[in-house]
Amino acid sequence: MKFPLGVVLSLLPLFVLSAHAQTAPLLTHPFLSSATGASSSTDIDEAQPSEPRLLTASTQSGAIVATQSPRHLGIATQVGINGVGADIAVAVASHFNVRVGAQFFGYSDSFQEQGANVNAMLRLGGGRAALDWFPFHNGFHISPLVVFLDQTNVRATVIVPSGQTISLDNGDYVSSHADPLHGSASIGVWKTSPGLTIGYGNIVPRSGKHFSFPVDAGFYYVGQPTLKVDFSGSACDPSEPEPLGCQPVQQDAGFQRDLAAFIRRNNNNLSYASFIPILSFGVGYSF
Repeated sequence: MKFPLGVVLSLLPLFVLSAHAQTAPLLTHPFLSSATGASSSTDIDEAQPSEPRLLTASTQSGAIVATQSPRHLGIATQVGINGVGADIAVAVASHFNVRVGAQFFGYSDSFQEQGANVNAMLRLGGGRAALDWFPFHNGFHISPLVVFLDQTNVRATVIVPSGQTISLDNGDYVSSHADPLHGSASIGVWKTSPGLTIGYGNIVPRSGKHFSFPVDAGFYYVGQPTLKVDFSGSACDPSEPEPLGCQPVQQDAGFQRDLAAFIRRNNNNLSYASFIPILSFGVGYSF
């Protein structure tokens, strides 16, 4: 008959007490007498501390069975769509671990958009704390989590070469030769975000094993991403010769109106990015 792992773990302390209580009777058992010879219970008790990872349990037949003690602390490294990271997990109950760690990802690229030169950088990750719940006494777990000090953001610098035309909402603007357009943009999210993952693998195996291979998938909610754009330089009216139709963008009411409309439209489009997916694979080791 197979017993659930949680039941076996909960009975381990009773096995230890039972082994101490039955030490003297076990010494008189014929099988043990012939195998080990005469020895005192004091000698056995003194030998036990030399093997801290072993627990002894007596069976109905009188045999002593050595079992490995469960682990209480584990570490793991992960890699996935959110980058690379590491976790530390502590077993707090038979069904629960507390896990704390961090994960980071960075990517940068340069490209041209509507004649403008754009340098963009994407960052994901931050610290995280999770409560791993193992409802079925195996590696399957459900983990509510909190991402803190969230580093998720997009930053970009924009340079519009002189003479190039950019479109903002319904307006077209030419970058001045004397004072070319340039600007910056950023997309920010909440610094503290709730999330949820499901997965398989226990960094602190109750079986006493050292290695584990956790897999997690889920998401965290970062709120409505917010786009911010700031431009400097001078914009020119393409219908007029330069420099007659040119003026600094801070003083150009049409440019500022079209820029505000551009920001509102893109903020609405960013609503789909409120949930950041999580997918990671790891290797864990328990102590």
